[in-house]
Amino acid sequence: MNALSMKAAVGGQRLAPSPNATVVSQRSSLVVENRVAIRFTRMGRKKLPFYRIVAIDSRKRRDGIPLEYLGWYDPMKKEANLNAPAIRKWLSVGALPSETVAGLLKKAMVIE
Repeated sequence: MNALSMKAAVGGQRLAPSPNATVVSQRSSLVVENRVAIRFTRMGRKKLPFYRIVAIDSRKRRDGIPLEYLGWYDPMKKEANLNAPAIRKWLSVGALPSETVAGLLKKAMVIE
């Protein structure tokens, strides 16, 4: 027998360790990943896109309610308006930009 002698379970009774046995349970740590993403939310109309740059929970849908609006981007005119201090604040607390937004931020020299 092993160091943990257990009483036999009869008729659905619980297993109980003997009084002199040491029970050690190893529980894997549960990792919950909540992060803020900086990404586009689509506005405009059909065939005339317009995007707002938002800070949003990464588990929310593309057009979900954002935590904060950080600027906008018009791909038809290639214009952008960015709130650089707010973007830097979100990046400093661990927000991750999408690939497209990261490229836009590099062009605007908000990030390296």
